[in-house]
Amino acid sequence: MIKRQNLKILKNDEEAVSCNGDATSGKHPLIYLTLKDGSAECYYCGKIFVTKKIHEKYLEKVRK
Repeated sequence: MIKRQNLKILKNDEEAVSCNGDATSGKHPLIYLTLKDGSAECYYCGKIFVTKKIHEKYLEKVRK
């Protein structure tokens, strides 16, 4: 299961995101990630970025 603090839900039209860590995962250099198939994972801190559409699909699958 995905840890809630390591998940960032984005608008459906987002194509790229930046990450420089946070208080929970620790700071790191600023990087830019391209969302492929609606998701991306930061290779420094492990934060997962997903579009709202992908997150809703995940929730539907888990709830079944």
